[in-house]
Amino acid sequence: MARREVQPGQKYQQTDATSVWEVMDLTKDGEGIAHARLIRVGDSTAVKMISVSALKDARLYKLVGE
Repeated sequence: MARREVQPGQKYQQTDATSVWEVMDLTKDGEGIAHARLIRVGDSTAVKMISVSALKDARLYKLVGE
């Protein structure tokens, strides 16, 4: 089953952690690879950027809300 597209406002959780991360925006790097900028829910100082393909990998992240 195909996973839905990543959109700003969606919330994800790493499969091996309890923190929830919200997608703030999407961008592409110089090689055209899509990345998502994530902010930890409850701690706006915690920011990370990961590839959209990693975020869509069910072994790494699960969609928990929008």
